[in-house]
Amino acid sequence: MIIFLAAHFSRGNHNVLAIASLLIPFLFFVKQKWVILTLEIVAYLASVIWLYGAYGYIQLRISTGDDWLRLLIIMGCVALYTAWTGFFLRSDKIKEVYGIDG
Repeated sequence: MIIFLAAHFSRGNHNVLAIASLLIPFLFFVKQKWVILTLEIVAYLASVIWLYGAYGYIQLRISTGDDWLRLLIIMGCVALYTAWTGFFLRSDKIKEVYGIDG
């Protein structure tokens, strides 16, 4: 998913964000509590970015008279999957590995 987010940023000519998003998975190597919270926030923000991008792409498709429903379904699923990833970071196994109480 991170590669797709980097490609999304790169397509929009936001190369710094593309490189930063490619570096995000390396945070998993740091076994600190703040890492999971940071990654969870990143996942939720990425979900919002997908929805914002979907809105823009759908507006473009509507203005050109192209089909936009399939795009809505695909981008909506990507946003939901990304948000689910953030929710998954609250699992008991992740909390155990990173030493998070509760």
